[in-house]
Formats: sequence, structure tokens, C-alpha cells
Amino acid sequence: MELNLILERLKKQDKKAFQQVFEAFYPCLVDYSYKFTYNQAASEDLVQESFIYIWENSDNLKIKKSLQAYLFTMVRNRSLNYLKKINLTDSNHLIDISNFLTEDFQENMISENEMRALTQNAEEILKCLPGKMQEIFKLKVMHSLSYKEIAEEMGVSVNTVKTQLKRARFKIESALSILYFILLFY
Repeated sequence: MELNLILERLKKQDKKAFQQVFEAFYPCLVDYSYKFTYNQAASEDLVQESFIYIWENSDNLKIKKSLQAYLFTMVRNRSLNYLKKINLTDSNHLIDISNFLTEDFQENMISENEMRALTQNAEEILKCLPGKMQEIFKLKVMHSLSYKEIAEEMGVSVNTVKTQLKRARFKIESALSILYFILLFY
């Protein structure tokens, strides 16, 4: 479906168009929210609330990039607000950095300012990663190189690059898990 056509149909409260958008995006949005909340029920609720908002405000929607980017941004913001509500903050943007390391991350999901803040916080976190992992991480996150480009520049295989990035993500997620535990239970 073309974006303009979908938006026009949504503005006219077309239930079929809404259902198509819901069915197309609901599962991946719940998965995306879960990466922030680590709570399946909360993620499902947040995504449903996002769709309710779209339905109720469809005539006022101002989508500049794409419907997909709009949905992911809305779910991201609602997920972060949920964490604030339960007194869990992510001042170092560890969650964003963790999500950035996933292969399905799309840069158009966040603004340029958010990307800049993400990069600055990533530099702080880099200090706790081993040297080679730091370099691969910098090339991926800060220079937006592909796996192949990183492999060529560092003289390693693409699989090594992927493995190092997965290990970096694991280290970040491990730190997040510990942080969540401390904040939730103390």
C-alpha cells in the first residue's frame, strides 16, 4: 500500500485500512517495545494504545517520513514513558544502543538529534568493551559502515564482525538486566 493512500483511508476512518496496518505492524511493534520494557503484557498494551491513538486522531496525523517510522517512534516513546512511570530511567541510552545493534534497526526510526545523543552515549559505553569490539562497534554505530565494509577495513571476516557486534549487544543487555534488577528490587 502506498503511504498517501493509506493515510487518506485512515483519515476517513476506513476500518479495513486500519486493520491492514494493524495486522502488518502489530507483531513487530510488540517485539520492538519488548526490547525496551522486557515485559510482554506491557509491550502489547503500549502497542495497542498506539493504535488506539492513531484511530482516534487519524484526521490530525502529520506523518513526514513514513508510516512505519511514525509507528516505531510512537511505540519507542511510549515504551520509554512506561519505563519512566515505573521509575526506571535510561540516562545512558543503553536500550537505544542495544536496539541499534540489532540487524533490523532502521535509522529513519529516530531523529538526527536522537542519533547524535545515541552516538555520544555509545562513546561512554565503549570504554567497557574490549579493544577490537570497540573498533568494530565504532565503525558500525558511529560511521554507519556495513558488515562487509567493516570486515574489509579490519581485515576480518563478516562473521567475525557480526559476532563481535552480537557480543557487544550481549554485554550491553547484561548490564541492562543488572540495572533493571537493581532498580526494580532495591
